[in-house]
Amino acid sequence: MELSKRIRRPRWTDARLLVGAMLVVLAVVGTYLLVTSANSTTRVWASAHALVPGETLSPADLTVAEVNLADLGEKYLSADAELPANTSVRSVVAAGELLAASAVAPLSELDGRVVAIDIAGSVPSVVDSGSLVDVWAQPEQNGLDDGTPPEQIVDSAPVAHISRDVGSFGAGEGARIEVFVGSGDLPGVLAALDGRSVLSVVGAPSVPAEDGGQ
Repeated sequence: MELSKRIRRPRWTDARLLVGAMLVVLAVVGTYLLVTSANSTTRVWASAHALVPGETLSPADLTVAEVNLADLGEKYLSADAELPANTSVRSVVAAGELLAASAVAPLSELDGRVVAIDIAGSVPSVVDSGSLVDVWAQPEQNGLDDGTPPEQIVDSAPVAHISRDVGSFGAGEGARIEVFVGSGDLPGVLAALDGRSVLSVVGAPSVPAEDGGQ
């Protein structure tokens, strides 16, 4: 009888067993939450093509991307919310890039406008929508070479659209290019568009996007 009294089954009220059971439960719950968090995704907008300041954003310009952003989701424009009306981007957004919330702004807040420029000569093949160009103006000389050098009137202007080989310059010549021009450069561009200057563009280096989109 004394031996049977000494060998007793442990009771669930034993504090050590309770602590052990709690640790097992916490480990299971923690693993579940970790796996759930790793597999969860957020629906955000990404650019369907290069986006340029001055152009009104529409759903056709965007595509939905499901990504695992953890706690970074608020940095990007949610695809589950309605796209803000009359908005554009502050700077060029490359095709396929996630659209940062800070990159979107009302059109009225943009410091500049989109301007169409007719180019008499050829445009480099690397220049396309979303690329950057420098704009140069050469005063027309009417057959007399007065030695006036060309002047750069815009630096690193984003290209919204480009149409090559436009008919107004003859077959296979010229282009019409739409660029976003900052307010400070607008007077010089408009003055050059008065018909007394020959305009040309050259490709400019792209500026790497900052973390978070822009």
